[in-house]
Amino acid sequence: MSKKKKPENLPNQSVDENNLTPWQKANRKYLAEHGKEEKEATKKADNEVQPDEQEADAEPATEKDVPEHEHDAPSEDETEQTKAGGPYNGSFLNRLPNLKNQRNKVLYRRLALIITILGIPLIFLIYYVSPYSKLQAVTVSGNENVAAQTVITDTKLTMGTNIWKQYWHKADYINNLKEEQPRIENAQISFKTLNTFTLKVKEYKEIALVTKNGQYYPVMENGTVLSEKVANPTKNLPILDGFTNNEKIKSLTKEYNKLSAELQKAISEIKYTPSDTNKNLLRLNMNDGNQVIVNIQNLASQMKYYAQVAKDMDEKGVIDMEVGIFSYPYSESSAEAEQTSGTNSMETTTEQTNGSSVSTEPSSEETVPSESEQTGNTSGDTSETDQNDDNSSSSSSISTEN
Repeated sequence: MSKKKKPENLPNQSVDENNLTPWQKANRKYLAEHGKEEKEATKKADNEVQPDEQEADAEPATEKDVPEHEHDAPSEDETEQTKAGGPYNGSFLNRLPNLKNQRNKVLYRRLALIITILGIPLIFLIYYVSPYSKLQAVTVSGNENVAAQTVITDTKLTMGTNIWKQYWHKADYINNLKEEQPRIENAQISFKTLNTFTLKVKEYKEIALVTKNGQYYPVMENGTVLSEKVANPTKNLPILDGFTNNEKIKSLTKEYNKLSAELQKAISEIKYTPSDTNKNLLRLNMNDGNQVIVNIQNLASQMKYYAQVAKDMDEKGVIDMEVGIFSYPYSESSAEAEQTSGTNSMETTTEQTNGSSVSTEPSSEETVPSESEQTGNTSGDTSETDQNDDNSSSSSSISTEN
């Protein structure tokens, strides 16, 4: 069993106790206690070795045969203490480097905290006064009929001012754009780069053109009629005729938006033709040559049957959806018009005949006309009758068209 090597440079015992420093006194006390523990451990080891002396004699090698350098080999405790970087005496000197490192870490943390607290406001201050906090440009997307520069101007965004102040009040700028541009349905403002905006707009669709005083004006899908004049209505949009009330136009557009895209394209003209009993009556001229009579409030619900009804028709005509749904060709409507005009002409002739009979009764004082004069009068009466018949037929055809 290897014994611990005692320190060679022990303090001189003859030194005056009064001249010792506190550290030397503590070290001497520690060594005295440590020496007693070593003596007790040595005695216990000797007592344990005596019963085993016979076995030790039988072994080829003894402690005497062990080289001296093996006795001098450091123990595990000594090795660990050496690795720790402190002396083997076990004093508090081995803890001084650790305390120093801990103190340095605490100082570094406090320094980092102070730098962070002071640095963040400084960074914000530098950013606030720099050009990166000012709005430099705005990019517009989604516009088709309104120019990009007009959109930027109508939002009233200001270049060169604080970008964050304008971003947090972006709803106000979008409302400004909607008020100035009735074509704009909605808009979104977002960051493109650190100091530029992206303005994405969505426009209302044009669904029709309305005629007023011989001019064409676009109608939006929300029922708004723009004040912009359309010189040449070349777009494939239906023409609204006879509408003088904007409320009727909004009611029409609400129902028109419910139609399928095919039906919307199939309508070429929408005429507002109110009657004494129905103030919401419409007459639709279709691109395939048919006409449809329908109410405004039933436009979407009734027109979904148009394709089926038009397919069953043998020739072009009128599809009446005012009350129910029935159709008849144009030939029947023209025959009814002719029949109506013929009835009117017969009534006119009867009235003329009765008037001539009354007026041609000779009095006692009048002379009887000659045969030639009678013939002339007869022919004159016949021509007048024919002229009246023509006038009556023309008036009946106009009323039928109306």
